[in-house]
Amino acid sequence: MKRAATLPSLLFLIFANIAFAQDDKPLGDVAREARAAKSSSPKSATVVTNDDVPASRNQIGTRKLSPDKQALCDELHQRKDPTAEQGCALLSIDMGSEYEDLTARAIDLGKGLCGASGGKGLPTSMPNDPALAAQTREMNALTAKFMEMMKAQMKTFSDAEGAVNDVREEEYREEATDLPDWRNPEVLAANPQEQQRFREIEDKYKSRIQEKEDAAQQIKRRGVRFLLDFGRMEHVCDHH
Repeated sequence: MKRAATLPSLLFLIFANIAFAQDDKPLGDVAREARAAKSSSPKSATVVTNDDVPASRNQIGTRKLSPDKQALCDELHQRKDPTAEQGCALLSIDMGSEYEDLTARAIDLGKGLCGASGGKGLPTSMPNDPALAAQTREMNALTAKFMEMMKAQMKTFSDAEGAVNDVREEEYREEATDLPDWRNPEVLAANPQEQQRFREIEDKYKSRIQEKEDAAQQIKRRGVRFLLDFGRMEHVCDHH
């Protein structure tokens, strides 16, 4: 029996996070400008980012790991892989029955096809054997469906980030209207009335922004799970 293998240091997790980090950038020049101004202003409230949200607040439903997922999780811990905890947590997210059934079936089919090829990898062309050909067609159909679902997940995350940006821009407009000295920290520091109004606006929007950011973070974690499972499907022949 071949020992369960992992991608080196779960690099696909790193690439997954990079892919989503790129989506963090287009929040808008206005929102970034507002955040920078707040962080430099005296007595301003601390800006909470997704990285500051405790893990317990990011839970979106977990389930007991399947034997296949548990084997990968155990292997990560045995190897002292630095991404072990993150990988196991992602594998435990309950993605819903449609997703879980689809990925489980795709990986099961992949293992069978790998075994039929002597462990040399997934077929690169349609097998002559009717049974293997049928399995290959099913595998291709599942992969196509998976890619559609992943694309929809990415769109959902983009929309969630847009919702965060909308609230930030609303806050920015109110600050720009009510605080003439908002862009000048030194002048703002010397104006107690404007400082008070600045804190009032911050308090007004803080919970709304946090709520939107928490929702976006949860969606992001689901998206990273898509990319993790895509890596598992692509490298299924290394895991049987």
